[in-house]
Amino acid sequence: MKILAITLEKCSGCAIFVDDKIVFSSSEERYSRIKSDSSFPLNSIKDGLNYTKLEGKDFDKVIICGNKISLIPSLINEYSSFSLDDQIKAMDEYWYPNLVLGQNKSFLEVFKDKINLEQFPYNTELGKKFDIFKLQNPYSEEDGKNVSNFFKKTISSLLDITEDKIIHMEHDSCHAAYGFYGSPIRDDNTLIITADAWGDDLSGTFALYSKEENQIKRVKEYHHKSFQLGRIYRYTTLVLRMLANEHEYKVMGLASYYNGPMTKKVEKIFDNMLQLDGLEFIFNKNIPDIYDHLKNNLKNFRFDHIASGLQSFAEKILINWISNACKFYQTKSVVFSGGISMNVKANLEISKIPNIENLFICGAGTDETLPIGACYNWAQMNGISPKPLSSLYLGSDAKYEEKEVLSLSEYSVEKFDSEEQLLEKLLEGKIIATCRGNMEMGQRSLGNRSIIADPRLSSNVEKINNSIKKRDFWMPFAPIILSEYQDILIENPKNLESPFMTIAFETKDGKNKIPAAVHQADGTARAQLLKKEENPILWNLIFKFYKKTGIPAVLNTSFNLHGEPIVRTVSDGLRVFKKSDLEVLWLNNHIIEKKN
Repeated sequence: MKILAITLEKCSGCAIFVDDKIVFSSSEERYSRIKSDSSFPLNSIKDGLNYTKLEGKDFDKVIICGNKISLIPSLINEYSSFSLDDQIKAMDEYWYPNLVLGQNKSFLEVFKDKINLEQFPYNTELGKKFDIFKLQNPYSEEDGKNVSNFFKKTISSLLDITEDKIIHMEHDSCHAAYGFYGSPIRDDNTLIITADAWGDDLSGTFALYSKEENQIKRVKEYHHKSFQLGRIYRYTTLVLRMLANEHEYKVMGLASYYNGPMTKKVEKIFDNMLQLDGLEFIFNKNIPDIYDHLKNNLKNFRFDHIASGLQSFAEKILINWISNACKFYQTKSVVFSGGISMNVKANLEISKIPNIENLFICGAGTDETLPIGACYNWAQMNGISPKPLSSLYLGSDAKYEEKEVLSLSEYSVEKFDSEEQLLEKLLEGKIIATCRGNMEMGQRSLGNRSIIADPRLSSNVEKINNSIKKRDFWMPFAPIILSEYQDILIENPKNLESPFMTIAFETKDGKNKIPAAVHQADGTARAQLLKKEENPILWNLIFKFYKKTGIPAVLNTSFNLHGEPIVRTVSDGLRVFKKSDLEVLWLNNHIIEKKN
C-alpha cells in the first residue's frame, strides 16, 4: 500500500506511507522559509515524491486531512503573516462583532489587503476561475463542497491522477491514529486521547485499542463549544501580548517563575469559564467571546500571575479529566495527541497519575503531523498494522557537494572522521550547529538540525541567546540525554520513553549538574531520551562527553535564527552559520569552523 496525505492549513505539509511505515514527512515552512507556512504544500509534496521516487499514479489513496477545509489559511497565510496587531484586529473587528453584536462580517473582507492570489494554486487557470468572494459568511455546507472540489481538482492535476483517488479524513481521527500507531504501545485497551482547539467541530476525543480486532475505536467525543481549554490558553496568550497559535509555549515557560497566592486568584477566573463533571465539560454559556472576557477579567493581574494561573488551571483540568477517563475505561496505558499534548509541563503531571503505568506522547502532536495520522488510519482501516515511528528523521538528507564546503576559504574546513573531533570542541565551550542526515519532522530539533553545547556551562545560555537565537530571557533550553544513563540526571520512576522531547522531567540536582539545559525556575528538563540505535553518531559523541565529564547529556536547541523555521539544507545551514556567532558547523562529512 502506498498513501500520500496532505494537510492544507497551519504548517501545511505531507506524509508518505509505503507498505507498513511512514517513509517521508515534511512541512512547507522548511522550503518557503516562512514560519508556520500554511500555503499549499507544493514544495514538500514535490520533495516527498523525489525522495521516495514515487509518482502520483503509484499511490493507492491520496488523503486530505480534515473534512471541513477553509481557503483562508492558504489565501492570507494567517498563521505566518499576522502580527500581534493583526490578531487583535481580528478579535476587535471580526470576532467581537460576530460573536457579541450579532453582525455578519466577512474575515476575508476585514483582511482583504492580505489576500495573495499570485501563489499556487490561485495563480493557475483553475484558481483564477474560483471566486473566493462568493464564499458565504458563516461558511456554508455548499461552500465546503466547493472548496473540497477545488482542492481535489488541484491535487488531481498536480499528481496526474483521477479525483476518485482523493478522499478527506476527519481531523481527530488523524490525531488519534498518529498518537497510537506512532507510539511503541500496543497494549489492549490503550486509551487514545486527542485534545486541541478545533478540528471538524471537535476539540477532543477518546478512543480505545482492541488488540483482538487490531483496531482503534472512538468511544467519546467533545464538541468544540464545550471543551474550550485550547481556546482559553490561546487567547490568554494573546491577552499577554504574545502571538496566539504560536507563543503558547512561552506562556508555559513563564508560568514556573511565579508560585504565590495570586496563582489561585487567577485560576478562579478560568474555573468560572470551564468546569469538569466526571467526563463532561461545562463551558460558561454567558461568555460569547473568550478573548473579550479574558481581556476584561485579567486586566488587573500581573503577567507572571496570569501565566502561572493559566498553567495551573490547564494542569488541573487535564489531570482530573484523564484520571477520570482511566478509571472509567479501566486502562493503564495512555497515548496523547493534538495541540494540547505539546504542553510538556502538563505532560509531566499527567505522567504522575497513579492509574497510568505506560504513557507515550508522539512528537509534534499539532496539525503538522495530521498527514502521518491519516496514513496510519487508512492503513488500519484496510487491515494493515503500521509499524511504530522509530524516529522523526523523516525529511530529506542534508546532501551537498564536497566542493561546496572546500571553497569556503574564510573558514577552517576539515574532514569528519571521528566524534573525538567534536568532543574536543564541546569541551572547549564552543557552540556547534548540526546539519547532517535526514531532517526532523516537527518543531523540535532532535540532533540532526540542532545547536548543541556543553550543558554544564551556564554562560552558554546567554551566549546562544544573545548571538544566535534571540529568545526571551525566561525560556529554557533542553538536553539530549542518553536513555541508557538517564538515571544520573532525571527522575523517571515509570521508565517512560520520551525520544521526541514531549515530557518534562524533574531532575536530580539539574540546576548544578546541567544548569544550561534545565528550566531555571523549577529545575525541570524537557529531555530527549536518546537510544543508540536512533542516532548512533550523536549517541557516541554524547557518550564520549559523558566519559570525560560524568554528564551523559548535551544542551540542544533548534538550528535556526529567531523567527525562522529550522534549517533544511546545507545551504540554509551555511546562511545561518554566517549570520550568527555560531562557531562550528557539523555536516555529514565535514566540520566547518570559524577561524577567529
